Amino acid sequence: MTPAAYERLQIRIPLTVAAAAAWAAVVALSDQRRLVAFCNSDVWPALSLDQLALAMTFYSPTTLAGEWMLMVAAMMTPMLAGALGHVRARSLPRRRMRSMALFMIGYWSIWAACGVPIVLAVLALQLMQPSSIVTIALAGSLVLVWQFSPRKQICLNHCHDQPPLAAYGIRADLAALGYGVTQGIWCCGACWALMLVPLVTQGGHLAAMAATSAFLITERLDKPRRPAWEVRWPSTSARLLWFRLGLWRRSESAGVKAT
Repeated sequence: MTPAAYERLQIRIPLTVAAAAAWAAVVALSDQRRLVAFCNSDVWPALSLDQLALAMTFYSPTTLAGEWMLMVAAMMTPMLAGALGHVRARSLPRRRMRSMALFMIGYWSIWAACGVPIVLAVLALQLMQPSSIVTIALAGSLVLVWQFSPRKQICLNHCHDQPPLAAYGIRADLAALGYGVTQGIWCCGACWALMLVPLVTQGGHLAAMAATSAFLITERLDKPRRPAWEVRWPSTSARLLWFRLGLWRRSESAGVKAT
């Protein structure tokens, strides 16, 4: 094993374990999905202050926040290998754990804050149309508009940023924390719309989470490109799958036989 491969494993193994633990917790709590039930509650089409207060007695803000962060941890942790590896590589050995911890604090704090407008967006969709099918259709339309927009590509491009980081003193701490914050901002910008999908899916919530997570991970493999309105899909993963399955050889063989 090369030194570079060993360094990558020092990041990927803990992240894989953390993501697996988060997924296990999500599955274990799947029968008590208060966040999804809250977002799909029948209260919202006829919302009033009294009804809102009553709903909050059944759905504790602390519990909702905990479920949101658990869902985010399960879906986003696998995508942190590049950024966290950059922090590890640019930190002195005696400061690595501290710098990576500060990065994670900054990153997760942004996702915690983003949970509020994302949940409010789901509630707004519920208020616009109480039918669950129409709500899903509205959310899907919003996802597609953002997915194909130049702003989405700008956010994706910045998710690949690896800026220089200070090595000593308080500047190193602030640099690691700031890098986590900026990565969290760009990651939220790239992923917020797709996070609506599992929130509006009452039945099949885990499947929606898994599908969304897989799409986000494969999408992040694409290299930065010029922002534009376009149909955006994970082309790098598609090419890797194409070559891994040997489909290119089959297509060439078919072409030779045809001639």
